[in-house]
Amino acid sequence: MTFNSTIFRFALLITIVHVACTGSGAQGESGEEVTKEQYDLWMTELSNWGRWGNDDQLGALNLITPAKRVEAAGLVKNGSVVSMARPMTLENSERTDANRPPVLAGSVRTVFDIDHENGYFWERYEIEYHGSLVSHLDALCHVAYNGKVYNGFDFDDVASTADGCSRLGVANLKDGLVTRGILIDMPGTSVRRQDIEAWETDTGITIASGDALFLRTGRDVGEDGGYHPSLIPFFKERDIALLGADVPQEGGRVEGVSIPIHFFTLVSLGVHLFDNLGLEELAATANELNRWEFMFMASPHGVPNGAGAALNPLAVF
Repeated sequence: MTFNSTIFRFALLITIVHVACTGSGAQGESGEEVTKEQYDLWMTELSNWGRWGNDDQLGALNLITPAKRVEAAGLVKNGSVVSMARPMTLENSERTDANRPPVLAGSVRTVFDIDHENGYFWERYEIEYHGSLVSHLDALCHVAYNGKVYNGFDFDDVASTADGCSRLGVANLKDGLVTRGILIDMPGTSVRRQDIEAWETDTGITIASGDALFLRTGRDVGEDGGYHPSLIPFFKERDIALLGADVPQEGGRVEGVSIPIHFFTLVSLGVHLFDNLGLEELAATANELNRWEFMFMASPHGVPNGAGAALNPLAVF
């Protein structure tokens, strides 16, 4: 399998441009500026590198234990299932950036036998999922900070045009993901520690080790928001296993660091990310049931040497 290096690098560039816009007004609202000096200190001091061995490629997924999966299954009460993916729009497009919509190329084929004319539709999908259009999972090889990816591997040794991701790729998730999912519904908010702690007090839910944490910013109803960089120590303290939102995560800026949440979670913590989720139906269901925790399930395609996957995660109540 080969990868076009221009597209591979440009996918990250498009994400950077998009998140810079979505978090433009968030910084400084409560005086919680994060400097690059502080950020770089966090990248080192809060790192999970070596925590599960020097050759580990799963990162924070190690926190999803069998007991955690059993706990998640115990959250299922009425059996209702909600998709957490955005509707996929299929188009034929000549765009060359990472926001090209998925393309369906198909043909109708007819088969003749003695008595009947039969047929079937034969299709091929082409999906460029990185960017801001498609619900997808970022593998740990997707981004690098100062030339390094998770666990201290050199980016140049991990990702290449010829081989894609030789380590830390999405194929490591072939057995699927099952854990407790938690939805925080805070439209229009650049979410900080005090916001989440107040939410925990109101709901009686405590974010804990191995959880998958999701944020509804209200993107689909014209709101803005994301995770503020000052939340970075919180992610480490609570030992979250997965992080996601209906946007590409970023809810604030660190001067000199283009995508601080992406870099910290993927590179320092080894936390896989779910970008561009569709959380409107999930929020409606959670409000109706007054339940903000659920069994979370996702099964990314085990694409060899892939840096992520488009997918349809599920919440089961």
